Amino acid sequence: MEDYINLSIFLPIFPLGMSIFILILLRSFNRTINRLTKPISVLLLVSILMSTLLSLYFFLNHVSGNIPVPNILSVLKSFNLEIHLNELTEKIIIILGLISSSIILYSVAKLPRQNGYVLFMVAIGSITSLLISGTLFIDIHKYF
Repeated sequence: MEDYINLSIFLPIFPLGMSIFILILLRSFNRTINRLTKPISVLLLVSILMSTLLSLYFFLNHVSGNIPVPNILSVLKSFNLEIHLNELTEKIIIILGLISSSIILYSVAKLPRQNGYVLFMVAIGSITSLLISGTLFIDIHKYF
C-alpha cells in the first residue's frame, strides 16, 4: 500500500494539468478552441473523473498515510508540506469531483456556448484542483 500513496500527488495534478493544457490551446488557437466547446468539456470532465476514481480506489483499498511533497514539486518544499491521505480526505475529494462533474455536465446541457465558455471550463478545472490540493495538504483530522 505504501507505493499507492505516492500516486496521491496525481489527484490535483490531473485537473490542473488539463486546465493548463486547455488554457495554452485557448491562447494559441482562440477562435478554433472557442468553437470546440464539447470536446473541451469532455477532456476536463475526464480529468476530474480520473482524480475522483483514483480517490475512490484509495478509499476502497483503505490507502492512508502522510508523505512529504515529492521532489517534482520542489517549489513547495520550502513550505514543509505533507500530503495527508485518509478516509475523510478521500471522501471529500470524491464529493468535490462529483460536484465539479455535475457542474460541467449541467453547463454543457444548459449554458450557451459563447466566448468565455472555455475559460469558464478552465476555471472549473483550476478551482477543483485547488480544492483538492487544499484537502490533501491540510490535516483535516486535526479539525474534525
